[in-house]
Amino acid sequence: MLFNVSQLLQEPVGSSRTYDLVAEPPIHGGTAVLTRTPTGVLVQAEVEVILEADCSRCLASFGYRRRVPIEEVFYQQVDVHTGARMDTEADTDSFLIDKRHTIDISEAVRQYEEMAAEMQPLCRPDCPGICAQCGRDLTQTACVCEGPPLDPRWAALEALKHR
Repeated sequence: MLFNVSQLLQEPVGSSRTYDLVAEPPIHGGTAVLTRTPTGVLVQAEVEVILEADCSRCLASFGYRRRVPIEEVFYQQVDVHTGARMDTEADTDSFLIDKRHTIDISEAVRQYEEMAAEMQPLCRPDCPGICAQCGRDLTQTACVCEGPPLDPRWAALEALKHR
């Protein structure tokens, strides 16, 4: 998702623009506010993405929607009026406005969606997972395993259970 900010960079600090984000993978919608700062442009966005994942119980692939808030400063590299290179306070990990005064938020979206992803995603809340004995997917068929072999130390109690 690209934004040309050459006009915004010529305006006073605090000037802003608001954009509705169109569906362009990985973004499926949202809004973005670009605000002029002394060193560049502050991008504040609420982005809707679909995250691809594998269920942590049954290992099925699925996608789920997530609204991801983004707030990053993109630092200016080139002066809009003179074209001269600018000294910025940006470090090597900072986002930069390219030399044509364009901001690409794709990498910021990717990083923020990685942070928003669930650590143990489930395809559905009541996912039964897979059988520990035979590996059969319990969401599709019932397991016919008898269960783990009985420890002989518990055999006397098992006999009481079946009376």
